[in-house]
Amino acid sequence: MAFGGITQNIQNATDKTQEYINNTAEYYKLRLFKSTMKGAISLVNLLIIGSILLLILTFLSVGVAIWIGNAVDSRAAGYFIVGGFYVVILVLLLVFGRKAIEKYLLIKFSKLVFDDDDPEPREQAATTMIKKHDTTQP
Repeated sequence: MAFGGITQNIQNATDKTQEYINNTAEYYKLRLFKSTMKGAISLVNLLIIGSILLLILTFLSVGVAIWIGNAVDSRAAGYFIVGGFYVVILVLLLVFGRKAIEKYLLIKFSKLVFDDDDPEPREQAATTMIKKHDTTQP
């Protein structure tokens, strides 16, 4: 009789451990899906907004280049001046802005991946186990 009780307890522990492992695996799958979707949505938003801003910048640059070209009586000079301005901006960003951009992107995407509102997997599995245990009790 005692041997049967021990066997039953070992079987219950094995079942609960397997259930815990399955719940934890499912939790991580859902968390990965959530993080992936947030990243994909952010990327699509960035591409759409970036494309619109690029078009705006292109038209403004052409307009400024024509305006400068008319002012100096040479359209080519206007385009070269605007192009040179963008080269200076690029060099300044590469020299001084690289670390700031990397820091900003790291903070932004770490907030997407690591949510503070997500419960820990152990807490999630324990909550699930308690709910299932309560429903199986007579």
